[in-house]
Amino acid sequence: MPRLQINGNFIDKTFSIVADILLQIIPTTSGENEAFTYYRDSTI
Repeated sequence: MPRLQINGNFIDKTFSIVADILLQIIPTTSGENEAFTYYRDSTI
């Protein structure tokens, strides 16, 4: 499910926004970034 179509509550949406910001700030490898993206998308 694309992240743009998620109809979660406020906490879920806030987590997604904060997670996206953290992924841009914290230096991670592409594998770590991809793993976190899958984790975030599967929890919502």
